[in-house]
Amino acid sequence: MREFDRLVIDAGPEIHREDVGEFPLPVAGDWDDLVARSNRMSEVIDNHLDFESKLQGRELRPITLCLEQKISLASDLAAV
Repeated sequence: MREFDRLVIDAGPEIHREDVGEFPLPVAGDWDDLVARSNRMSEVIDNHLDFESKLQGRELRPITLCLEQKISLASDLAAV
């Protein structure tokens, strides 16, 4: 890391940044679709955990699910 820092400091003004012509930067062409799908997946996870929590009487997180519950969650997410 120190070697990298030294290279950057030694290079000084020789390092140039190209100007970006468009702000905000485009993230992905289908960004709205990705956001909608991820929101739907989050809803599925929340609903699944709520259902399992009601059965067990305690709040659950994905890490605390047993293997069968994880498989059920994964199949629900695959459907989405």
